[in-house]
Amino acid sequence: MKDNNKTKIPLFELSTGLSLDSSLVEPSKQRMYDNLEMFRKEYQRQVQRKMGQKKQIKKRQGRKSRDFTTQEDQQLLSLILLFGPKFKTISRKMSGRPLNILKNRYYRDLRYRWSELMGEEYAYLNEKKEDLTLDSIWKNTSLDSDLSNIMKNMVMQLQNVIKQCLDGKVL
Repeated sequence: MKDNNKTKIPLFELSTGLSLDSSLVEPSKQRMYDNLEMFRKEYQRQVQRKMGQKKQIKKRQGRKSRDFTTQEDQQLLSLILLFGPKFKTISRKMSGRPLNILKNRYYRDLRYRWSELMGEEYAYLNEKKEDLTLDSIWKNTSLDSDLSNIMKNMVMQLQNVIKQCLDGKVL
């Protein structure tokens, strides 16, 4: 005769992660219960691992810009004045700072903050450079007006030839 005192537990209750007394589970279902517990624990480990990776990524992203002190920023800007934007040379001079981090720091954060970090005598470096057009070049030249007109016509003819070549109309 069967023992009716033991209650049968549906499979969905086993998979919910409730901790059940193993004496309540039928012996034939015990192996399945053990497998489900093993899968549940493995799933929890995977979730915890992913959460840990996300925290590390967030920590790394914030660390890049917060690491720099004002002295290091000033040193970086002074080396850029000395060597130009040659970050390979600059990274050798600033020990412990990789090339990409220095480059990102300058172009992302420091490029237009010269007067804040270095003083007002460097304010002219804050200005964004405008693209020069031919008209602005001709206006700002100190050439004689006749020579300027000759050069202007020559450049315009050269532009027309280049344009025709690019359009496929070779002379």
